[in-house]
Amino acid sequence: MAVKKNYFMRYIAIAAIFCAICVVYLGRLFFIQITGNQNDKSNTNTRTVTISAVRGEIYDRNGSPLVTNRYTYDLTLSYTGLSALGTRIANETCLSLLDALKNSGESEKHVEKFFPFEGAYPYYSFSEEARDTDSIPYYRLTRVLKILDLDGDATPEEIMEYYVETYGLLAVDNAGTRLFDDDEIDRLIRLRYDMDANNFRSSGEYTLAEEIGLSTMTYVKELSLDGVTFAVNVERVYNYPGYASHILGTVGPIYSEEWKYYNEQGYQMNALVGKSGVEAAFEKYLHGSDGKLKIWEDADGNMIKTEVLVEPVAGSDVHLTIDIGLQIAAEDGLRENVEYVVNRSGGLVDHGANANAGAAVVMDPNTFSVLAIASYPTFDLSTYNLNYNDLLSNDATPLLNRALNGLYEPGSTFKLGVAAAALSEGKITATSTVSCTGKCLIFDSYQPECSTHPHTALFGTNRLNVVQAIADSCNVFFFEMGHRLGIDTLNSYMSGFGFGQSTGLELGGNTGVLAGPDYRAEIHGALWQPGDVLQTSIGQSDNQTTPMQLACYISTLVGNGTRYQAHLLDSVYGFGSDTPSYTYTQSEETLLSRVELSQSVRSTVLSGMREVVANNSIVQRWINGGTVPVPVGGKTGTAQNSKGCDNALFVCAAPIDNPEIVISVVIEQGYTGSYAALTAGRVLEQYYK
Repeated sequence: MAVKKNYFMRYIAIAAIFCAICVVYLGRLFFIQITGNQNDKSNTNTRTVTISAVRGEIYDRNGSPLVTNRYTYDLTLSYTGLSALGTRIANETCLSLLDALKNSGESEKHVEKFFPFEGAYPYYSFSEEARDTDSIPYYRLTRVLKILDLDGDATPEEIMEYYVETYGLLAVDNAGTRLFDDDEIDRLIRLRYDMDANNFRSSGEYTLAEEIGLSTMTYVKELSLDGVTFAVNVERVYNYPGYASHILGTVGPIYSEEWKYYNEQGYQMNALVGKSGVEAAFEKYLHGSDGKLKIWEDADGNMIKTEVLVEPVAGSDVHLTIDIGLQIAAEDGLRENVEYVVNRSGGLVDHGANANAGAAVVMDPNTFSVLAIASYPTFDLSTYNLNYNDLLSNDATPLLNRALNGLYEPGSTFKLGVAAAALSEGKITATSTVSCTGKCLIFDSYQPECSTHPHTALFGTNRLNVVQAIADSCNVFFFEMGHRLGIDTLNSYMSGFGFGQSTGLELGGNTGVLAGPDYRAEIHGALWQPGDVLQTSIGQSDNQTTPMQLACYISTLVGNGTRYQAHLLDSVYGFGSDTPSYTYTQSEETLLSRVELSQSVRSTVLSGMREVVANNSIVQRWINGGTVPVPVGGKTGTAQNSKGCDNALFVCAAPIDNPEIVISVVIEQGYTGSYAALTAGRVLEQYYK
């Protein structure tokens, strides 16, 4: 999709980054030319510096900006440049800069943190903080006294006298008039002291003001002051703070163990790179290419000329398949869903009183485009660095992306695939039935039960066809299907649906576990028993899956058995372009597996899913009781949880006759699968709003 954007600020940022490198050298050159202090250029040196590229921005599928850049500028002084001006011009330069901040309305951007005096020139006395030997102002005062070569017990008058004499603050012009009045002297003493407190003489650079606006930077540049530079800061702005945090990810510095890789890619050591999420997955698009500036200097280090060897190329904008509206609905829905379970539990732990987490995935089953990835609890990327230690130690593990890496037994959601396999293999037809007596009688020594028996309340009979078995989640029916199929045939289908397999998503994710003899022997060192296939066929045993895998599974099932890579990348736009340089295309290369499903098999399974929603009053409340204008099909799942109460799972597709949206939801310790339909209902309401 072509999305018109305003690139003005980003063009300004690129120009500012270039200026931040050049202006100090140009200022020095200007000084040399004006004062006539040209140096001998017969002995020149050259060096090359990097012009950093502007990082690309991130948008959703509709062009809504998710992550953008905010550019700020620090006003800095060069010690070498300022010293070369002479005391009088240096003082005038400092006052001009302070006045520029005042005239631009940004005086507060210059903060004197360590000034040890109360009062104003010439009546200074030590502040209470400066007398406190445990305070930072006192510590800085002792540092300054060493720099000034004054005694540790120097008086305010002695310190003031040093600055007045050293910087000629009482100088007069030819007519005998003082160059600076008392107020200006006070301002200069404060500034010079702050420079020394910040070790200006050794570090060579002093930040006069932080995060000034573009207008202030322009104002200062027009003054053409020597010794003045600008540091450009680029900060990532999260336009929906607290949402999509697990998807978008973070940026950070290159770690020592990463340097070899990034060095080979041409990165500078101080570059910021994607550390997680989309920022890391699409780093190659977002980073751009740094430029190179060649500088010629004379023997004294004065710049003679510059030449841009390589122009910087801004990073590309990445457009995701995510719909931010659906993302917000999913995240808010999970939060509401957990609260609903807890409130409905009556305080009983085995009824969901400890529910505190969950995940959801929303997908287009026709393209396997991911429309939302939600994990609860979550965090806010805009405060991530500030709160990192608390997030890391939080028992609720908000940093864990449960949608991609949380592992859960699929429970009865697994039965849809078992039904499709049994129908495809001719183990049952759409009309043939299995009798449920409440127990599975296949083996004499092992007879697992059906939790929903008797089925007469819904169907008036305990002989169920496959649609009825899906609708009432009859365990006995699916025990029988698993036994008829056998573990090898069953798993060939379930593997094709994506269980135990990679989803191909750019962010990665856990591949889960597909229960079977090989896994049992390898992990548990135990033999697979004939009865184990029964538990497998209802989504228990060793089966473990993620919400992302569940979404891919349902998308494959309702989409004629073709499983493609799940993907977040929609398109890439070069900086300043309204035409994509890359667009994701589904092809044979993105095909992961294919399960042969006839139209009749698919229709039968979808009919069962339709009946699940139609015959469950709680699901009805959240789905058709809302504002969803199309028929929805789904499947509940109540799965064992070693940490406490059963997990609640719900998967659905809409409209069920020709699905265009698939949703999977897991609520940890959610008690019963129908409760998890709340989140799905909120997403569907947003989708069809």
